[in-house]
Amino acid sequence: MHLYTEAKVIAQEAWEESEFDQDDAQEFIYQSCGDYEVCLHHGKAIEFCASVDTSEGELYLECRGGIAPDGDSFGRIACRIAYATLLCASMSCLEEIVAEHEES
Repeated sequence: MHLYTEAKVIAQEAWEESEFDQDDAQEFIYQSCGDYEVCLHHGKAIEFCASVDTSEGELYLECRGGIAPDGDSFGRIACRIAYATLLCASMSCLEEIVAEHEES
């Protein structure tokens, strides 16, 4: 998975499905990212985290209480990081799309 490419697809779909409403598009992104294979399956998440820069996702999680609650498995932590990384990248792409839309 190429992170930016997937994030751009998610953001564009969110923008179109929300009929160009930024708040609705953001909600769509929250839900859509959670349905991605790399956010649901431990092995895929571990592979994803090993192949992309997850620093934004990790920072996102740290700002919201931490990456690894007590008792979490390695796979579950990887799923959480993958979700946050995809979410952050998609939100950044949405910001680009909104800025382009406002310029038009």
